[in-house]
Amino acid sequence: MTALNRANIEVLGQLKELLTCCHSLYCRVHGSSVAGIGEHVRHVLDHYRAFQAGMVSDCIDYNYRTRNSIEETDPLIALQHIDGLIEWLAGNALMPATIQVISEINLQDSQSETMLSTPARELLYLINHSIHHMAYAALLAKTNGITVPAYIGLAPSTVNFHRSTQERHSYASN
Repeated sequence: MTALNRANIEVLGQLKELLTCCHSLYCRVHGSSVAGIGEHVRHVLDHYRAFQAGMVSDCIDYNYRTRNSIEETDPLIALQHIDGLIEWLAGNALMPATIQVISEINLQDSQSETMLSTPARELLYLINHSIHHMAYAALLAKTNGITVPAYIGLAPSTVNFHRSTQERHSYASN
């Protein structure tokens, strides 16, 4: 298994933790937000499913969405889907060298761009995309009084920055 597969499994594990914390808020939209936690989770899972399907079809179509699916309102179904993706990532290290990627690019018209990428680049994208949506979902939870682990929604570079800052401070005080 590649480091990127392991990192994505870790991110999906954090998504599971987020769901565990936020059962009571999972399918409610709050305040000025446009989407609830369940919708963010479904969106993240849609991207992973597009990646998974792309490994079979040689084309990742990020336009694929399962809007209004049961996993938006039932965290237990979402947890099952996350477990399935984790299992798939753990067993799939062999991927094509290059892959086509399709994604909409225009708000005014239905216009998609198709380009060549690599599975490794797309796994990196999935990490960043997932963290971004977990940060938003964690903020929704926190503003509604739910305690969420501090590391959920933080980029690895942010965690490493804080770690190095703490190490420098601990050396300076010795």
